[in-house]
Amino acid sequence: MNPSILNRQFQHPADGWYQIEALGEHPNAESKVIQVLDFDAASSIVACFNTDAKAGNLRHGHEMLVDHEHFSDQPDQETRAYGWLQELQSRADGIYGRIRWTATGQAAVDGGDYRFFSTEYLPKDLDPLPAADPHPSGITNRVRPMRLAGLTLTNMNNNLGQKPITNRENPGQSFAGACAQASVQNQNNQNKTRMKSIATKLGLTAEASEDAILAEVSKLQNRLTELQPMAEEVITLRNRVRALDESSVDALLAAHGITDSKVLNRMKPILTGMPIADRQAFLDECLPKPVPSQEAPQSAGAQVKLYNRDTKPPKEHGKNKANADATAIMNRARALQKETPNLSTATAVIMAQKEMEETNPN
Repeated sequence: MNPSILNRQFQHPADGWYQIEALGEHPNAESKVIQVLDFDAASSIVACFNTDAKAGNLRHGHEMLVDHEHFSDQPDQETRAYGWLQELQSRADGIYGRIRWTATGQAAVDGGDYRFFSTEYLPKDLDPLPAADPHPSGITNRVRPMRLAGLTLTNMNNNLGQKPITNRENPGQSFAGACAQASVQNQNNQNKTRMKSIATKLGLTAEASEDAILAEVSKLQNRLTELQPMAEEVITLRNRVRALDESSVDALLAAHGITDSKVLNRMKPILTGMPIADRQAFLDECLPKPVPSQEAPQSAGAQVKLYNRDTKPPKEHGKNKANADATAIMNRARALQKETPNLSTATAVIMAQKEMEETNPN
């Protein structure tokens, strides 16, 4: 029986990511080193490449040339691009890359002309490692690659264990059909993941139905509509409270006879930011205490000449009256607080001031 003739194309990875390096220890007889491709190496290679690609610091800007058989570094050979490496990703089994194939490269890998990648590392990007047990190859020098310098297509790759670039596709399914199916499946998986995240964010279970999610969203929209007027009302109330608070501070300062504009400008911000219950005590501590008179007391029988002429300047009358008014306001405020124990000092001062203005309008 004659064998069947199969003309199927080679199949690319469904997610578009190709393994360019497998983890492990890879001996290089030409360089006489063991390349240790472990998690640290993969993390460094991926991070360095992606950072340089994003910044446009690669040899060709934002992408790395993918040639064949390392020809681009040989002056007598062509530098044709078979593809452009755009991004790297570290996975449990190695380093994967996303590649933009050229027409030449696409034809070469679709037809199976090239099946593997060969990586390049510069000596300056190889970290030496402590010596270990001799490798079966007899090589003792061990290095860890930290940055990718080049990538090429080959069928004679040195670092074994790498997955082929393409594999034979499943019978009865075209390459285009496989890609389309993979794309749809990937999109569906992403949508399911998003819906699960939204559901848990709304306080539902990850498996909640679409109707349940929409119901919760509607509740939030209705709640937002209800809260909008309340937010405006809160702003209005805050402005009123701020105005009343500033008025109470003005009254408290006036009650203590503080009229100097410089002192007022310094004291008002301090008192406004302070709890109402602490303002009176603060002023009592800050304001100077009256100094007792040092004059010798007059004896009961001493003869004192009386002068019935006012020797103080006229402006003192107003100051004395302001001090007397302030004292009267504070006395009345304390009386009001005794009558109403929960009444704050600031409120009591304002009430006392209003009573005095109504009693003595002039």
